Amino acid sequence: MSSIITHEALYEILTKEKTRQDLQKIDPDFFSQLSSYLEEKELILKSQKEKDSFQEEIKKTEKQLKTINQLANEVVERRKRKILDLALLNSRTETAASPKNLLPNEESLYSSILSSLTKFSIKEKETEKGKVETKVLKNQNSENTNTTLVRFIHSVPRFIGTDENIYGPFVKEDIANLPDKTAEILITKNRAEKIQHENP
Repeated sequence: MSSIITHEALYEILTKEKTRQDLQKIDPDFFSQLSSYLEEKELILKSQKEKDSFQEEIKKTEKQLKTINQLANEVVERRKRKILDLALLNSRTETAASPKNLLPNEESLYSSILSSLTKFSIKEKETEKGKVETKVLKNQNSENTNTTLVRFIHSVPRFIGTDENIYGPFVKEDIANLPDKTAEILITKNRAEKIQHENP
């Protein structure tokens, strides 16, 4: 049975896919019809070569085959890009409507891409949540860090403490309550001295 796909029909399909944003409605049997059309052209070419037809006829059929393949490939690529865009858009919402005009094999492609994007989004959210929880825990630990009361015996510019918080700047005679490790470093460098707590 001869396919209903023709060079003109294929060109028209490509033009619509190029000029319109949405996926265009095409025959559900498009790919099988296209395959049949290509087979017919290949049989014609084979027959021409076997009969030693004129080179002009052979070249004409070869050119037609090449053009048909180029048109078909561009149709497929443009539809694939549209399907990818649809999946990307719909992965961002929980109430996405099902895309229209998908061919049977395109439906599985769309579902696969959408599933992968959704899983990726979930992992990203979990990663961000983990970062926030880690930061909160870090701040909680910082709040629970033992501190030492010190008096500065030299001016000290702003610095980052061992708890990764910013302190200062301090001038001579300033008093501050700092994490033990930070205070120890300042005392060792003769920048501050420890203030002894008096027992009540």
